[in-house]
Amino acid sequence: MKKLRLLLIAVLALLGTSALAQTTLQEAVAPGNKVYFQLVNDPDHPIPADEIEDVTRELVNAGEWVSVATPEEADFILKVESKKKMVFNSPRTWLTPYVLDKDGKELWESKTQQADATMFNGFKATNTCIAKVIEKSFKADLFKKANR
Repeated sequence: MKKLRLLLIAVLALLGTSALAQTTLQEAVAPGNKVYFQLVNDPDHPIPADEIEDVTRELVNAGEWVSVATPEEADFILKVESKKKMVFNSPRTWLTPYVLDKDGKELWESKTQQADATMFNGFKATNTCIAKVIEKSFKADLFKKANR
């Protein structure tokens, strides 16, 4: 009887913790919230500064968030790991977004999205990768998990 009670308490605690995490994610990424955008650029294969501005602007706009200058002002942190490298004579871009709470605790992690520069996308691998992040990571995963 005592073991059964302990098992039941443990299961309820786990359920409560996962519900709390989901509520926290839902609250964090609500439209209109303040976001601090943190780009982790690969030092060996960085994304150029003009493309960083595109990544920041497009991802913040996709979430309908307000960009702020410091993490202390933000409701959450949108961390994006990026890399750009030549693969078979064509630039390839990789982006992996994460949602972190104010304390830096990870609330959500996306699959890495990648895109190649081709004549079909105007040789703009980064812009194509941004579009993939918005469609496949944000709309298909993050916003669903956050009930948006």
